[in-house]
Amino acid sequence: MSDVIPKDIRPTFPVDVPKDRIRSKLLELLGLDEISEAVDFREGITQVSDARHGEDEGIHVTELTYTNSLGETVPGILTMPRNTSGQQLPGVVCVPGTGGSAEIIAAEQFHISDDPPGMLIGWARELARRGFVTLAISPKGSVTRRPDIEYWNLEGKLLTPYGRPQMGILVEETLRAARILAANEGVVSDRIGITGMSLGGNATWYAMAAAPWIRVGAPICGGLGRMRTLIHEGNIRRHSAYFFVPHMLRHFDHPEVVAACIPPRPFMMVAPTQDEDMPREGVDELIQVVAPVYASLGHPERFKVYQPDGNHRFLVEYFEWMVKWFSRFLRDKAT
Repeated sequence: MSDVIPKDIRPTFPVDVPKDRIRSKLLELLGLDEISEAVDFREGITQVSDARHGEDEGIHVTELTYTNSLGETVPGILTMPRNTSGQQLPGVVCVPGTGGSAEIIAAEQFHISDDPPGMLIGWARELARRGFVTLAISPKGSVTRRPDIEYWNLEGKLLTPYGRPQMGILVEETLRAARILAANEGVVSDRIGITGMSLGGNATWYAMAAAPWIRVGAPICGGLGRMRTLIHEGNIRRHSAYFFVPHMLRHFDHPEVVAACIPPRPFMMVAPTQDEDMPREGVDELIQVVAPVYASLGHPERFKVYQPDGNHRFLVEYFEWMVKWFSRFLRDKAT
């Protein structure tokens, strides 16, 4: 529990944002308000190499890079089932946690690692084996993209005065990956989903809230609940400054963003009851706000929150929940 700031603190001059303006305000806070949804991100691909690592298992693997708006290179691995029928498939952007990378989540073997302990390896490629085209990326904030935590924190301080928070760059990279997927001739362009663990879970839900053209989302341990609950009741040292979007609580918190910007699109989240990144109370409050919105729109089945016992981990069981969700709402033509 934090005693750094008063528990009864309130925003100075809080702003009541109408529901139909929440997305535009969110884009402004993320520094994405001038980025058009119509931008053709295929132009951002700077290098493509045909790696063909998975032909023996019916998987075609392509390594690629693209750039974000800061001019940084984002590594990605596109994994496609070899489809002899020529049928287009749904696509899923896969975003790892802070300690992960495109290479780790697109690895050939699907398993729980011993070193580092407890990390789920190869889940983006396993998702491709299940019939989806996946684009795994090494996102902004991952250890492979930053020299060290001190540099990450310094960069965050310097970007903030420009209205370019690191969370916004992370979301931008995720949406650029989604555009690349949608432009692939083997992908159904309007059937794009996003999933991710931890850092990648944050990328998932913010990106889905920001972009109405993302069809399905499934964040895993994505720090989603109430930011205010985390600040006052959670382990605030778990998150670096990127998590705390400047001025956000003047306008709204996580539940209000999700309720206004994501329904009726299918949205599943995994929030273990002892997840160090978000107290259970914050998740429960989000459910109380969001579930009635889906019900009022006639689609209560499109919102699902798993709250298993356990802490901040991506288990095979959670992966299977995610596959089932994407199979139901991204691949099924009836949805």
